[in-house]
Amino acid sequence: MTWRFSRQLWLYLASAFTFGLAQAFAALFLNFYLRALGLGAEWQGLVNALPALTLACLSLPAVALARRISNARTIQLGSVLSLIGAVLLALAGGPLAALAGALVQGAGAALLSVAGSPFMANNSDERSRVTLFSVQSALMTGAGFLGNLLGGRVPEVYAAATGTAPDGLSALRAALLVSAAFQLVGLLPVLFLRPSGKPRPQGRSFAVRDKRTMTRLVAPNLLVGLGAGATIPFLNVFIEGKFHVDYASLGTLFAWTSLATAATVLVQPLLVRRLGQLPAVLTVQAASLPFLAVLGFAPELWMVSAALFTRGALMNAAGPVYSAYAMSALPDEDRPMYSAVNVITWDLGWAVSSLLSGVVRGVLPFGLAFRVLFAWTILMYAGSVLAIYLGLYRRSRRAAASAAEPLRR
Repeated sequence: MTWRFSRQLWLYLASAFTFGLAQAFAALFLNFYLRALGLGAEWQGLVNALPALTLACLSLPAVALARRISNARTIQLGSVLSLIGAVLLALAGGPLAALAGALVQGAGAALLSVAGSPFMANNSDERSRVTLFSVQSALMTGAGFLGNLLGGRVPEVYAAATGTAPDGLSALRAALLVSAAFQLVGLLPVLFLRPSGKPRPQGRSFAVRDKRTMTRLVAPNLLVGLGAGATIPFLNVFIEGKFHVDYASLGTLFAWTSLATAATVLVQPLLVRRLGQLPAVLTVQAASLPFLAVLGFAPELWMVSAALFTRGALMNAAGPVYSAYAMSALPDEDRPMYSAVNVITWDLGWAVSSLLSGVVRGVLPFGLAFRVLFAWTILMYAGSVLAIYLGLYRRSRRAAASAAEPLRR
């Protein structure tokens, strides 16, 4: 395990940090912004789902593009498209413009998702890979701490300066424009990324050498996407509607959640050294389930806040370790394809459940709707833990036992 990364990786990590700031601003205010535009729960579900649908549709073409022009160039193009989409969304005057911005953002996200992990894998080795993926995730979530903490006050500052309401359309638009500005800053280090120089994979762009391993790696993330899309993009609406929290307090709440996640992610390499990669993933994901139940069903804000901190920290901390494991378990030529297939399945699950979540919230009363949605999320997350245990962990234990058997004879 080492923290020594190349200049290319530090440039990528700098971009990840500012991109995390932008994401925090956008996630905190997007649903309130759409509501200020006059869009109801169904439209909110569609706009939240559209980037994921676009990402899923474009991920396979993005693999072919990454294999042709390199992961570095693909990241650069994706960053530009993400910035354009953020500006379009921030300047939207109605549902069609908002949908256009979400579409362009989804196209950019497809390129970034497909190329990001392979770029880090190609510029690192086995000793540094888990630490690298953990640092990248921690930087993004740590940036989320600053983004939520500062972002929650942007509408108030804008309202005080202009004499408007902090929950008005212009104040929320200002917050999304600040998010776009952070994306612009994050584009600068990306422009200096260079291809690794490794030879391009031969053969068909969509060929997969180890289909069984890829299927076992992708299935758990499909279940997580199906669960997460129903509730996670609407946590701001849930907490604001249930406890009547103002934007500044809401931003502070999500900021501390991001900080807790960042701290837990940085501890993950130590847990991996003690338990191993898959046991570490299983431990933190299984431990997050009771806190998810408290988040969805607890009657008091302090209980929900504590569960929000802990659940987010545990569930998200497993992500970089799982990604590093996948990159190590697959041959080099399958890594971009895994990123694409993983993105497709996760985002299709996210998009479908986000759309259905909008329908459920439009039909059922507020409290009952979220109780149904949180129950669904818990069920899907539990299924993901079971899929990792049965499909990956038990199989790896059997393989290790078989390899050790000749040594005992």
